[in-house]
Amino acid sequence: MRNTDTFRQYIWLIDTIRISRKINLKRIQRLWIEDDLNYGKPLSRTTFHRLKIAVEDMFGIHIECDNQNQYFIGNPETLKDNSTQNWMLQTLTVSNILVDSLSIKDRLVLEETPGGMEYLKTIIKAIKNNHTLMVDYHKFDDPDGYTTTIEPYCLKVFRQRWYLLGNNLSNEKGLQIYALDRISRLEETTTTFEIDPRFNASEFFKNYFGVFIGNDTKPVRIVLRAYGKMIPLLRTLPKHPSQKEIATTETYSDFEYFLVPSCLDFRQAILKEGHELEVLEPKSLRNEIKDELRTALSHYQ
Repeated sequence: MRNTDTFRQYIWLIDTIRISRKINLKRIQRLWIEDDLNYGKPLSRTTFHRLKIAVEDMFGIHIECDNQNQYFIGNPETLKDNSTQNWMLQTLTVSNILVDSLSIKDRLVLEETPGGMEYLKTIIKAIKNNHTLMVDYHKFDDPDGYTTTIEPYCLKVFRQRWYLLGNNLSNEKGLQIYALDRISRLEETTTTFEIDPRFNASEFFKNYFGVFIGNDTKPVRIVLRAYGKMIPLLRTLPKHPSQKEIATTETYSDFEYFLVPSCLDFRQAILKEGHELEVLEPKSLRNEIKDELRTALSHYQ
């Protein structure tokens, strides 16, 4: 059996149980045959339990059974939108679909992704071992670049780019962000470091939008007013987990956030929406956006 077939079976089993919420083995076996997942070969109880164990080992997703012999996802929190498991499942699902679509590859238009993927394995290994990394890094505004030693804390994906959050041992600026596509050389050292056991990557980024973390870490209340098609778009695709719709009229809706206001990524996201998004609060952020719009307008005068 091909590896793609194996992964397809894992994904199929997770999705089947997740969508059904609760389902017995006979129903699973019938859906298996209808889907022709294994070229018409029935799903035996032994194979089902093998897949069940593999899903737990690979994804940390527990498939449990109640006293009525109904199977369900025992830890559904692992499949929340921003979880690693959910991201892995979505990635594998897309990969499997693309593998099956090679015959129409000329009719698929994919977005080019930045480089840096070749460093992922080394970085993840260093994170597991608590080893520092020796890095040659080149910022966009610094073509000569520099070499530094970093204590790797975590990885984050934002807009299809991979970023490393790490402590730069060459300066005293604390944790900083490094785009993997700006790395020209990277190697794991044998030097170990200790990470604060209380560190949690999701908690660290929860007050930020994107990856520009800045120096101030206190979030403030931000209110954006959306117009036109931006209203249903924000309802469908919230800009941040803290988003709440706090006022609705026939012409606009107001959305509340709690974020660090100096975040460059968030300001760019606001500017990108043009006239359909307006900053109401805080006044300082409203003035910053106003100044940037004036500067942009001056280029056309």
